[in-house]
Amino acid sequence: MSIQEMTVVDSHVHLLPGRLGEKVRAFFDAGLGTEKPLAYPNDHDFVVNSLHREGVDTLWTLPYAHKPGIAEGLNEAAAETVKQFSESPVSIVGGLTVHPGDDEAVSIVRNAVDKLGLRVLKLHCSVGSFSIDDTRLLPVFSFANERRLPVVVHLGHNVNGRTEAEELPAIAMTADSFPHMPMILAHCGHHSAPAALKLMREHPTLLADLTPVVREFPDVDAANLEHLSDRILFGTDAPNTAISVTECLTWITGMKLSKPALTSILGANALALIANVDA
Repeated sequence: MSIQEMTVVDSHVHLLPGRLGEKVRAFFDAGLGTEKPLAYPNDHDFVVNSLHREGVDTLWTLPYAHKPGIAEGLNEAAAETVKQFSESPVSIVGGLTVHPGDDEAVSIVRNAVDKLGLRVLKLHCSVGSFSIDDTRLLPVFSFANERRLPVVVHLGHNVNGRTEAEELPAIAMTADSFPHMPMILAHCGHHSAPAALKLMREHPTLLADLTPVVREFPDVDAANLEHLSDRILFGTDAPNTAISVTECLTWITGMKLSKPALTSILGANALALIANVDA
C-alpha cells in the first residue's frame, strides 16, 4: 500500500478568522528573521487547496481562546468555515474552544457541539495563561468525557510554544481522570517529546499528535511510534509552519513504520476519534 492509498487527516490546522488570524500570523512573522519562511500564506482558500494537492483528505481546524469572552465568537467562526468549504474536496472538521475564565464554560462547549456541530476541543495553555489542571476546567472535561469529545492541548507556558518536561505529568493525570475523553498532547510535547512518549507508555489514556513547531519536528523515534501507533495523530500546524504537508509526510514515511502503524497515524486514528463523539 502506498501513501496515496491511505487516508490522510491533518489533525492540527488553524483556519483562524479575521483579525485573530492576522495577529497570529504577525506573531510568527516577527520571530522568523531571515530563516526559512512560512510554508503557506494566511489565506483559507489557498491553504485548503494546497493541503488537498499535497494529499490531505480531511483536516481539523482548531481555534483557541487567549482570554475569556471570545470563545463563542471563535466557535461560530469555525462553524462558518466548515460551511464555507462544505463542497471542498477536503472534508473539514470544525474545532471549538473555551477559556477556563469564561462564564458558563460548559454551556459554551455544549452549544458548540450540539448546535454548531463542532467535534474537537482545542486548549492552548500558554496563549490563554492557564494550566491544564485548572479546576475551572473540570466541568468541561466531565462533559467531554461524557460525549467522548477529543481535546487537543498545547501544553506549557513558554511564549515560544515549547513544552517543558516538568509540565507533562499534569496532562497525564488529567487524561487518567477522564478515560473516555481522548486527550491529545499537541506537538507531542515538543521539545520534551522523548519524555512525552515515555509518559504515554505509562498512561494508556493519553494521545499525542506529531505536529511540528515552526521549523522543528518533534523528537520521536520509529520504535515508539510503532508501539504507540494507535494513539498518535498526524498534524502540520498549517498555515503557521515553515514545514509543508509534503515535508511532514516525507518525514514520517521515512521512518519505515509498518503499514498498519502508518495507516493509523496518518488518518485512521483521527477518523475514529471523530466518529466516536456522542453528538
